[in-house]
Amino acid sequence: MSDHEATPLSPAEATVMLAPNLAKPINAIKVTLLFLLATGVLRLEESEAFGIFRNKKIAHLRIATEPKNAPSEVAALLNTVRAAEAAGGKIKDVIAQCQRDFGPACVQFNAKFVIPGLIARGLITQKKFLFLNRFPLTPAGEKVQSRLKSDLFKADDVARLLKSDPARAAALAATLGTTVLLSDKLTRQFKPLADAMRMNGGGGEVAVFNDSSPHHGSFDFGSFDFSSFDFGSFNLGSFDLGSFDLGGAMDSFHGGFSDGGGGGDGGDGGGGGHH
Repeated sequence: MSDHEATPLSPAEATVMLAPNLAKPINAIKVTLLFLLATGVLRLEESEAFGIFRNKKIAHLRIATEPKNAPSEVAALLNTVRAAEAAGGKIKDVIAQCQRDFGPACVQFNAKFVIPGLIARGLITQKKFLFLNRFPLTPAGEKVQSRLKSDLFKADDVARLLKSDPARAAALAATLGTTVLLSDKLTRQFKPLADAMRMNGGGGEVAVFNDSSPHHGSFDFGSFDFSSFDFGSFNLGSFDLGSFDLGGAMDSFHGGFSDGGGGGDGGDGGGGGHH
Protein backbone atom coordinates (compact mmCIF):
# COMPACT_ATOMS: atom_id res chain seq x y z
CA MET A 1 0.00 0.00 0.00
CA SER A 2 1.43 3.39 -0.99
CA ASP A 3 1.74 6.30 1.43
CA HIS A 4 -1.01 8.10 -0.48
CA GLU A 5 -3.39 5.17 -0.02
CA ALA A 6 -2.48 4.74 3.64
CA THR A 7 -2.79 8.40 4.63
CA PRO A 8 -6.29 8.88 6.09
CA LEU A 9 -8.62 11.19 4.23
CA SER A 10 -10.30 14.22 5.72
CA PRO A 11 -14.11 13.96 5.92
CA ALA A 12 -14.46 16.26 2.90
CA GLU A 13 -11.95 14.22 0.88
CA ALA A 14 -13.73 10.99 1.76
CA THR A 15 -17.06 12.42 0.63
CA VAL A 16 -15.61 13.39 -2.75
CA MET A 17 -13.77 10.08 -3.17
CA LEU A 18 -17.03 8.15 -2.93
CA ALA A 19 -18.17 9.74 -6.21
CA PRO A 20 -15.63 12.24 -7.60
CA ASN A 21 -17.80 13.32 -10.54
CA LEU A 22 -21.09 13.47 -8.65
CA ALA A 23 -20.09 14.66 -5.18
CA LYS A 24 -22.14 17.62 -3.99
CA PRO A 25 -19.95 20.28 -2.39
CA ILE A 26 -22.67 20.92 0.21
CA ASN A 27 -22.13 17.36 1.50
CA ALA A 28 -18.38 17.94 1.84
CA ILE A 29 -19.19 21.12 3.76
CA LYS A 30 -21.68 19.32 5.98
CA VAL A 31 -19.30 16.55 7.04
CA THR A 32 -16.54 19.08 7.72
CA LEU A 33 -18.90 21.04 9.97
CA LEU A 34 -19.87 17.79 11.74
CA PHE A 35 -16.19 17.07 12.31
CA LEU A 36 -15.68 20.55 13.77
CA LEU A 37 -18.73 20.02 16.00
CA ALA A 38 -17.48 16.64 17.19
CA THR A 39 -14.05 18.01 18.06
CA GLY A 40 -15.49 21.07 19.81
CA VAL A 41 -14.14 23.67 17.40
CA LEU A 42 -17.78 24.54 16.71
CA ARG A 43 -20.72 24.20 19.04
CA LEU A 44 -24.42 23.86 18.39
CA GLU A 45 -26.98 26.03 20.17
CA GLU A 46 -30.72 25.53 20.16
CA SER A 47 -33.59 27.98 19.98
CA GLU A 48 -37.30 27.41 19.60
CA ALA A 49 -39.67 28.82 17.00
CA PHE A 50 -43.44 28.56 16.81
CA GLY A 51 -44.79 26.03 14.32
CA ILE A 52 -48.29 25.27 13.06
CA PHE A 53 -48.63 22.01 15.01
CA ARG A 54 -45.71 22.21 17.43
CA ASN A 55 -42.72 24.35 18.18
CA LYS A 56 -39.60 23.72 16.11
CA LYS A 57 -36.05 23.40 17.41
CA ILE A 58 -33.66 25.61 15.48
CA ALA A 59 -29.91 24.94 15.28
CA HIS A 60 -27.38 27.77 15.47
CA LEU A 61 -23.68 27.24 14.77
CA ARG A 62 -21.13 29.08 16.90
CA ILE A 63 -17.34 29.10 16.89
CA ALA A 64 -16.16 27.70 20.23
CA THR A 65 -12.39 27.86 19.74
CA GLU A 66 -9.84 28.84 17.13
CA PRO A 67 -7.84 25.72 16.17
CA LYS A 68 -4.13 25.83 15.44
CA ASN A 69 -2.74 25.04 11.98
CA ALA A 70 -6.20 24.61 10.45
CA PRO A 71 -6.24 23.23 6.88
CA SER A 72 -7.36 25.71 4.26
CA GLU A 73 -10.87 24.23 3.92
CA VAL A 74 -11.39 24.40 7.69
CA ALA A 75 -10.12 27.98 7.88
CA ALA A 76 -12.43 28.94 5.02
CA LEU A 77 -15.46 27.34 6.68
CA LEU A 78 -14.70 28.99 10.01
CA ASN A 79 -14.68 32.33 8.21
CA THR A 80 -18.05 31.38 6.69
CA VAL A 81 -19.54 30.45 10.08
CA ARG A 82 -18.14 33.65 11.59
CA ALA A 83 -19.81 35.74 8.89
CA ALA A 84 -23.09 33.81 9.27
CA GLU A 85 -23.15 34.44 13.02
CA ALA A 86 -23.94 38.08 12.31
CA ALA A 87 -27.22 36.95 10.69
CA GLY A 88 -28.04 34.61 13.58
CA GLY A 89 -25.95 31.57 12.69
CA LYS A 90 -28.91 29.36 11.75
CA ILE A 91 -28.12 26.55 9.33
CA LYS A 92 -29.87 28.42 6.52
CA ASP A 93 -27.68 31.45 7.30
CA VAL A 94 -24.55 29.28 7.12
CA ILE A 95 -25.64 27.71 3.82
CA ALA A 96 -26.48 31.12 2.35
CA GLN A 97 -23.05 32.39 3.38
CA CYS A 98 -21.44 29.28 1.86
CA GLN A 99 -23.11 30.10 -1.45
CA ARG A 100 -21.75 33.63 -1.25
CA ASP A 101 -18.26 32.44 -0.34
CA PHE A 102 -18.01 29.41 -2.66
CA GLY A 103 -20.36 30.33 -5.50
CA PRO A 104 -23.64 28.80 -6.72
CA ALA A 105 -24.09 25.27 -5.33
CA CYS A 106 -20.83 25.92 -3.44
CA VAL A 107 -18.89 24.44 -6.37
CA GLN A 108 -15.70 26.27 -5.48
CA PHE A 109 -15.41 24.46 -2.14
CA ASN A 110 -14.60 21.12 -3.77
CA ALA A 111 -12.81 22.69 -6.74
CA LYS A 112 -10.51 24.83 -4.61
CA PHE A 113 -10.06 22.97 -1.34
CA VAL A 114 -10.68 19.24 -1.92
CA ILE A 115 -10.01 18.07 -5.47
CA PRO A 116 -6.47 19.54 -5.85
CA GLY A 117 -5.31 17.58 -2.81
CA LEU A 118 -6.78 14.32 -4.15
CA ILE A 119 -5.05 14.88 -7.49
CA ALA A 120 -1.75 15.65 -5.71
CA ARG A 121 -2.08 12.40 -3.76
CA GLY A 122 -2.57 10.42 -6.96
CA LEU A 123 -6.09 9.27 -6.12
CA ILE A 124 -7.87 10.99 -9.01
CA THR A 125 -6.84 12.63 -12.25
CA GLN A 126 -8.40 15.54 -14.12
CA LYS A 127 -9.57 15.27 -17.72
CA LYS A 128 -11.42 17.77 -19.87
CA PHE A 129 -14.48 16.54 -21.76
CA LEU A 130 -15.95 19.31 -23.92
CA PHE A 131 -16.53 22.06 -21.36
CA LEU A 132 -16.63 19.77 -18.34
CA ASN A 133 -13.92 18.57 -15.99
CA ARG A 134 -14.00 14.85 -15.25
CA PHE A 135 -12.13 13.18 -12.42
CA PRO A 136 -11.41 9.49 -13.07
CA LEU A 137 -10.11 7.40 -10.21
CA THR A 138 -6.54 6.14 -10.45
CA PRO A 139 -5.84 2.50 -9.47
CA ALA A 140 -4.82 3.78 -6.04
CA GLY A 141 -8.04 5.80 -5.88
CA GLU A 142 -10.12 2.74 -6.73
CA LYS A 143 -8.62 0.91 -3.75
CA VAL A 144 -9.33 3.86 -1.47
CA GLN A 145 -12.90 4.17 -2.72
CA SER A 146 -13.51 0.44 -2.20
CA ARG A 147 -12.24 0.69 1.36
CA LEU A 148 -14.45 3.70 2.04
CA LYS A 149 -17.55 1.90 0.78
CA SER A 150 -16.71 -1.09 2.95
CA ASP A 151 -16.30 1.21 5.96
CA LEU A 152 -19.72 2.73 5.30
CA PHE A 153 -21.28 -0.72 5.44
CA LYS A 154 -19.50 -1.21 8.77
CA ALA A 155 -20.96 2.11 9.93
CA ASP A 156 -24.41 0.64 9.29
CA ASP A 157 -23.46 -2.24 11.56
CA VAL A 158 -22.36 0.21 14.26
CA ALA A 159 -25.73 1.95 14.13
CA ARG A 160 -27.51 -1.41 14.34
CA LEU A 161 -25.37 -2.71 17.22
CA LEU A 162 -25.41 0.43 19.33
CA LYS A 163 -28.47 -0.58 21.36
CA SER A 164 -28.02 -4.35 21.40
CA ASP A 165 -24.23 -4.57 21.86
CA PRO A 166 -22.65 -1.16 22.60
CA ALA A 167 -19.24 -2.70 23.33
CA ARG A 168 -19.07 -4.25 19.85
CA ALA A 169 -20.39 -1.05 18.30
CA ALA A 170 -17.69 0.98 20.05
CA ALA A 171 -14.93 -1.41 18.97
CA LEU A 172 -16.08 -1.35 15.34
CA ALA A 173 -16.50 2.44 15.30
CA ALA A 174 -12.94 2.85 16.58
CA THR A 175 -11.66 1.24 13.35
CA LEU A 176 -13.50 3.68 11.06
CA GLY A 177 -11.83 7.01 11.84
CA THR A 178 -13.70 10.01 10.46
CA THR A 179 -15.69 7.75 8.10
CA VAL A 180 -18.32 7.66 10.86
CA LEU A 181 -19.09 11.26 9.91
CA LEU A 182 -20.31 10.17 6.47
CA SER A 183 -23.17 8.06 7.82
CA ASP A 184 -26.35 9.96 8.66
CA LYS A 185 -27.49 6.95 10.71
CA LEU A 186 -24.50 7.41 12.99
CA THR A 187 -24.37 11.19 13.14
CA ARG A 188 -27.84 11.07 14.65
CA GLN A 189 -26.47 8.78 17.38
CA PHE A 190 -23.13 10.45 18.10
CA LYS A 191 -23.78 11.08 21.78
CA PRO A 192 -24.67 7.47 22.70
CA LEU A 193 -21.86 6.22 20.45
CA ALA A 194 -19.34 8.50 22.15
CA ASP A 195 -20.59 7.33 25.55
CA ALA A 196 -20.23 3.69 24.47
CA MET A 197 -16.69 4.28 23.19
CA ARG A 198 -15.72 6.01 26.42
CA MET A 199 -17.21 3.26 28.61
CA ASN A 200 -15.53 0.52 26.61
CA GLY A 201 -12.05 1.96 26.53
CA GLY A 202 -12.42 3.80 23.24
CA GLY A 203 -11.40 7.18 24.56
CA GLY A 204 -8.97 8.64 27.01
CA GLU A 205 -9.41 11.93 28.80
CA VAL A 206 -12.33 13.83 27.36
CA ALA A 207 -11.40 16.98 25.51
CA VAL A 208 -13.67 19.70 26.87
CA PHE A 209 -14.02 23.25 25.61
CA ASN A 210 -14.64 26.12 27.98
CA ASP A 211 -17.75 28.15 27.15
CA SER A 212 -16.86 31.23 29.21
CA SER A 213 -16.98 33.34 26.05
CA PRO A 214 -19.96 33.34 23.66
CA HIS A 215 -17.65 32.92 20.69
CA HIS A 216 -14.18 31.84 21.74
CA GLY A 217 -13.68 29.04 24.22
CA SER A 218 -10.43 27.42 25.25
CA PHE A 219 -9.43 23.80 25.02
CA ASP A 220 -8.86 22.45 28.53
CA PHE A 221 -5.99 20.22 27.37
CA GLY A 222 -4.55 22.66 24.82
CA SER A 223 -6.09 24.15 21.69
CA PHE A 224 -7.02 21.72 18.95
CA ASP A 225 -3.96 21.46 16.70
CA PHE A 226 -4.46 20.04 13.22
CA SER A 227 -0.73 19.59 12.64
CA SER A 228 -0.67 16.62 15.03
CA PHE A 229 -4.15 15.25 14.26
CA ASP A 230 -4.58 11.89 12.54
CA PHE A 231 -7.94 11.55 10.78
CA GLY A 232 -7.55 7.78 10.91
CA SER A 233 -7.41 7.76 14.71
CA PHE A 234 -10.48 9.97 15.16
CA ASN A 235 -12.30 8.71 18.23
CA LEU A 236 -15.63 10.11 19.37
CA GLY A 237 -14.95 8.85 22.89
CA SER A 238 -12.11 11.36 23.22
CA PHE A 239 -14.33 14.41 22.82
CA ASP A 240 -17.05 16.12 24.82
CA LEU A 241 -20.18 15.96 22.66
CA GLY A 242 -22.37 18.25 24.74
CA SER A 243 -23.88 19.80 21.63
CA PHE A 244 -25.12 16.41 20.48
CA ASP A 245 -27.45 16.24 23.49
CA LEU A 246 -29.57 18.78 21.62
CA GLY A 247 -31.70 16.27 19.72
CA GLY A 248 -34.00 18.83 18.15
CA ALA A 249 -31.08 21.02 17.11
CA MET A 250 -29.32 18.06 15.48
CA ASP A 251 -32.48 17.26 13.53
CA SER A 252 -32.53 20.91 12.48
CA PHE A 253 -28.88 20.69 11.46
CA HIS A 254 -29.55 17.68 9.23
CA GLY A 255 -32.77 19.18 7.89
CA GLY A 256 -31.01 22.39 6.91
CA PHE A 257 -28.69 20.42 4.65
CA SER A 258 -31.38 18.29 3.02
CA ASP A 259 -31.81 18.51 -0.74
CA GLY A 260 -28.30 19.77 -1.28
CA GLY A 261 -28.66 22.63 1.15
CA GLY A 262 -31.98 23.78 -0.18
CA GLY A 263 -33.86 22.97 3.01
CA GLY A 264 -34.74 25.38 5.74
CA ASP A 265 -34.50 24.98 9.51
CA GLY A 266 -37.23 22.37 9.84
CA GLY A 267 -36.66 19.88 12.60
CA ASP A 268 -37.60 16.74 10.71
CA GLY A 269 -35.54 16.95 7.53
CA GLY A 270 -33.27 14.26 6.19
CA GLY A 271 -29.53 14.08 5.99
CA GLY A 272 -27.81 15.02 2.75
CA GLY A 273 -25.02 12.59 3.67
CA HIS A 274 -24.62 8.92 2.84
CA HIS A 275 -26.70 5.87 3.73
